Amino acid sequence: MNEPTSHFLTGTPRLHYLEWNPTAARTLLLLHGNSANAWWWRPTAQSLSGANLRILALDLRGHGDSEWVRPPDYSPARYADDLARLIQAAGAKDAMAIGHSMGGIVVLAFALRHHRLARAVAAIDIAITSAPRRNRYLRRLRTIPTVSYPDLATAKARFRLMPNEGTIAPELIAEIAEHSVQRTINGSYTMKFDRESFFGSDGLDVAAAIAEVRIPLLLVRAECSRIMTAEAATNASRSNPLVEVVTIPGAHHHLPLETPGPLACVLQQFAAAH
Repeated sequence: MNEPTSHFLTGTPRLHYLEWNPTAARTLLLLHGNSANAWWWRPTAQSLSGANLRILALDLRGHGDSEWVRPPDYSPARYADDLARLIQAAGAKDAMAIGHSMGGIVVLAFALRHHRLARAVAAIDIAITSAPRRNRYLRRLRTIPTVSYPDLATAKARFRLMPNEGTIAPELIAEIAEHSVQRTINGSYTMKFDRESFFGSDGLDVAAAIAEVRIPLLLVRAECSRIMTAEAATNASRSNPLVEVVTIPGAHHHLPLETPGPLACVLQQFAAAH
């Protein structure tokens, strides 16, 4: 598969996305997690090179090269509406929406608000918790001071995953860092996301949303991650006959970077079945 092409979706907010294999009939829509961006999906997209699937990876509002929103308006519902905009503007047919971490929560909101736009959805290593509990965690993240760096090399060297776990090649971390820092107006460098996005104006009860989804839903669990526990995944599958759970052995939270091959295989099989 070739390198992706970069596109912008006009409107408010202005959204950026990457596209692979534009002539394929079926479309996978990929959503990243908190403080990440579309480039985090590059290893998984490459692992799907033989699947004859069109792949669109969106920078969520306030992330990557998508526009920051003022006054802040970040929530699962707003992100889901942005995804619906992309599907309609890009003419994405027979689509399956896939989200990692926070992106998986967005996918659930999308499935509830725009289920006619997708045949199936998949949520990867999401926290199956209540909105108040998740929002308390996001509020704590917002208390971490904003750090700026004097030059690009320093910013890239200080880049870390959160949580910082798993075995990921240093060269891949460096590649992700290249797309995850930006130059500010005063010439320093900082991370490429709006810190206001850490807290949405409205939340989502994830367990309730899973029970309410009315299209096929795949939950992908990382065996070594503490985010989605085996018990939570089992309870989720019992709440809705449309839910399927797959665990990727040995994986930690950042599956799109650590285990892109096994993840791509799971996603391809799910897409083929639906």
